[in-house]
Amino acid sequence: MGVEEFNYKYIKDNASAGSWRRGYEYHLKDMVFDNYPEKNFYMAKVKGNFQDFYKTDLIFKKNKVEARCNCPLKEEWCKHAVAVALKAIDEHAYEDWLETKFGIEPNFPDENTALTEPPQGNYIFHFNSKRKANFFSILVMSRETGKVVRQIEPILRALIEAQKQDKSFELNNSQKVEVAIFQQLLTISRQDKKAGWYDIPITKFGPMFNLLSKADEVLDEKTKDRLKFTDEEWKLKLYVNTGAQGTILLSLEWIRPDKDDVIPFEEVRYFSRHLKWGRYKNLIFPTNVAMQVLPQNLIKSTFTDLKDSEGGKFIYEELPKLREVMDVEIAENISKLMLEERPPLNIVTLGIDYDQSLKATLEFEYDGVKVPFSKTAEKTPYITIKKPGEDLVYWIKRNYQHEVEAYHMLLACKFVPMQTNNLALEKENAIDFYNYYIKQAGDGWRFEEKDDMNFFKLMEDPFRLCAKIDFSEDASDSFDITLYGQVGEEIISFSDIYDTIQSGEKYSRIRSLGFVEFPAQNIYAMMRAFNSFDVYRNADDKFTVKTYRAGLITELKNLDVELVLSEEFEKFWTQMSSFSTADGHDLPENINAEFREYQIKGFGWLWFMYKYGLNGILADDMGLGKTLQALAAIQKAKEVDGPAPTLVICPTTVVFNWESEIQKFAPTLSCLKLAGVDRKNFFKEIPNYDVVITSYALVRRDIDKLQKYNFRYVILDESQNIKNALSQTAQAVKKLNADHKLALSGTPIENKLEELWSVFDFLMPGFLMSISEFNFRYVNPIMERGDKTVEKRLKLQIYPFILRRMKRDVAKDLPDKVENIAYCELTDEQKDFYLQVLDSTKEELFKSIEENGLEKSRLSIFSALLRLRQICCHPRLYDKENVKHVMSSGKFEKLKVMLEEIISEGHRVLLFSQFVNMLDIVKGWLEREGIDYEYLTGKTKDRQAAVERFNNSNIPIFLISLKAGGTGLNLTGADYVIHYDPWWNPAVEDQATDRAYRIGQTKKVFVYRLITKNTVEEKIQKLKTVKRNLVDSVISVDRNIVKSLTMDDIREIFSTD
Repeated sequence: MGVEEFNYKYIKDNASAGSWRRGYEYHLKDMVFDNYPEKNFYMAKVKGNFQDFYKTDLIFKKNKVEARCNCPLKEEWCKHAVAVALKAIDEHAYEDWLETKFGIEPNFPDENTALTEPPQGNYIFHFNSKRKANFFSILVMSRETGKVVRQIEPILRALIEAQKQDKSFELNNSQKVEVAIFQQLLTISRQDKKAGWYDIPITKFGPMFNLLSKADEVLDEKTKDRLKFTDEEWKLKLYVNTGAQGTILLSLEWIRPDKDDVIPFEEVRYFSRHLKWGRYKNLIFPTNVAMQVLPQNLIKSTFTDLKDSEGGKFIYEELPKLREVMDVEIAENISKLMLEERPPLNIVTLGIDYDQSLKATLEFEYDGVKVPFSKTAEKTPYITIKKPGEDLVYWIKRNYQHEVEAYHMLLACKFVPMQTNNLALEKENAIDFYNYYIKQAGDGWRFEEKDDMNFFKLMEDPFRLCAKIDFSEDASDSFDITLYGQVGEEIISFSDIYDTIQSGEKYSRIRSLGFVEFPAQNIYAMMRAFNSFDVYRNADDKFTVKTYRAGLITELKNLDVELVLSEEFEKFWTQMSSFSTADGHDLPENINAEFREYQIKGFGWLWFMYKYGLNGILADDMGLGKTLQALAAIQKAKEVDGPAPTLVICPTTVVFNWESEIQKFAPTLSCLKLAGVDRKNFFKEIPNYDVVITSYALVRRDIDKLQKYNFRYVILDESQNIKNALSQTAQAVKKLNADHKLALSGTPIENKLEELWSVFDFLMPGFLMSISEFNFRYVNPIMERGDKTVEKRLKLQIYPFILRRMKRDVAKDLPDKVENIAYCELTDEQKDFYLQVLDSTKEELFKSIEENGLEKSRLSIFSALLRLRQICCHPRLYDKENVKHVMSSGKFEKLKVMLEEIISEGHRVLLFSQFVNMLDIVKGWLEREGIDYEYLTGKTKDRQAAVERFNNSNIPIFLISLKAGGTGLNLTGADYVIHYDPWWNPAVEDQATDRAYRIGQTKKVFVYRLITKNTVEEKIQKLKTVKRNLVDSVISVDRNIVKSLTMDDIREIFSTD
């Protein structure tokens, strides 16, 4: 069995951590006395706390050392034994006994550092660390003379000269080191020439230690012992443990790289806080850490005890930094605590103060320990934790940020800080907190009640704001709202509710049942809505609303108002809100038309609006029969309520359309057309007619006459004509008196939302408030900020009063091809020109027939018809030199209106004319308006390229001469066909129409023929319905004159009405 090495590590390994610490402390305090060796014993006495001393012996054995002490501690290596053992180590008592007993020669390499081999160098270096403050000093002695070397520069110069003289001259390793030391001394030192010492600033001495470690002989100036250098690094290690009552026990020990031993921190001398070098006895070595990076209180001694908050501060603040710069060994229990994140539990203790306010205190529970909130907690951030039944005592750092956040959360609940840690809430805020905030607090909170908190509880039954709604007894176009609150069986008048919230309170106590919360924000929002919808409070304490403002009901529902509707009003509202207003209405008896399904629904919607005194916009796409649906409503009103005049206002170009449609679909409706200079004679007849038709141009002039009459309906066709609310037209129509109003338009909004306001200002004044209010509430948020919520609110308000169907929406109800005739009227100057040409042509034609006979006059007939048709299209086609200065065309004006509407709805058009000059006139207008187009005539060289450009783009209009485009073209990109000057041969027209209406067309095709009223165009159109083969007799391929055209037909065609 080998000999056990008796050193520091031996004692540490055998003693408890506490005894090791206390014993080393006793050793430093020199509490061991009367110590001496005797045989294999080492006898000593140690000063005691409870008696003068304790007898402590060490028993030496070859392979171990044992201890015994008469102190009351029940452990072999008590603190007294440790102190005695350290004394024995200092005296080498165990090694002396081994030498005496077994002849084992002791070896103390840290102390016996004398040279064992002859030196190879020429100099001895003396090291003095105490000679001068902030400096380490080196003295150079000649080994040969034993004298101080005061000048080293000559030595270096001599060496250089020797090398020059003798190329084989070479220094040994020791001499090379000496030269390096000389050079370093010359670089960083200041010489005391009198004493010969070289003084080097401590901060610069690190490299010198490296050089001295390689020199043959460096002597301690004080002891004259040879200093032994090593380049093996000693590591300073920190041990962290806990003691009784949670004391943090720290110990600093040096780990030797050359032997299995640990050296207490204080046994090693460090030269400077800046240098990473240390000395143990006569051994100098590099260290792993400079003392300057360690806390000052830590390097005062080997062992440090930290109590109370100091321990917590060390664990949470200093230890993480130390682990970055040195080796640290942490006891397992402390390591586990450091890794656990334990946020505190927020504890709020609630009570009722004398004034019935809610009071509260805020505490935080860390691992079972409660601490009150304090604004100064940051100054004392550590809490001592001792768990019941466990010896472990430890610290937790208070999470001050968490605590402040919790405190501010209570302040956000409107708690008011009082003195110390008390907070208070007044009644309403207390009710809010107790009934709502506590439920939302989450798992990190606990609320403890020290008083009965039922006082703050809300009633279990929820509050319901109710609205009883029925049509007004006094007015057929209004409804009444009666408001009240209800909680369980308790009824609360709205006046009481409103008075409560007006006083700034939102809770009210219902007898002894508890508090009830009034939804103040919703009630205020409801009252704002009432204001927006022009609601007024009547003498019966009811709120009265115009029926057309039924959108208010949706606002009430959105504000969680419980609706109690009468049976009649519920029926109305169900239809209104579900958009089923178009269902369940019988068509009028005296209407001559086959209604499509969507037209039946459109009539149903119009009748619903009529029945409930509402007004609206029928905004169907062009060609879907808005006029027919409106006529059905007029006819139905006459059948149900008897005769009364309806005023239709439309563009001048559409007046004859209305007249024609009435004759065609509703012949029992009497019709009065107010037009021309003679119209003033007919105003007195207005009450005797079912339908009175006038134009926008005339209504401005006739408003003083028209506003004297009360109409059943005022109908605006193409209502976009009043889109400018400031225009004379808009202001005029808004002066008219009517029980019902209707707007017809395929484009109710063309550019701006304000246009919609103007139309509704005619239909239902005030419905969309004043224009300034409308701009503030809707236009600015929608157009400037893109506010989708406001846009949705506007749509919600107006949607019951606008019925819009696009062609794609009702495609299943439409035939594949829908054909229409659009009637036009000559302008006044155009009419005069037409009649002049008609008179001269007729006289010339009849003379030719009289002289040559009918058959031989066919070319004359054709020529006459051509001239008149050209004037119908545009006077410039006939009067090419503009001799007559007639620049206007009623048909062209009608075309422009149609094209603008069709293009605005996103449709595409084929426009056919047999007159290329007419197409050029249209082309000029399109270019001025900036509208893209394609153009095809007989002169077009690459017909297919034009077709492909149209089909493969979004160009909205294709101008085509009838002959050039009649055959061989596939133009399915268009869904509208307009025949500007209808061809007398239906087959030719059909061929042209079929450019769009053919295989590959996926849309419904709408065909329009423009016919000028009271001209040859209208007369021949009537004859065509009788003589289907008229085309072959008028314009055949070989221009044969119409064989079946009789003299009576010719007289009819060329007559004037």
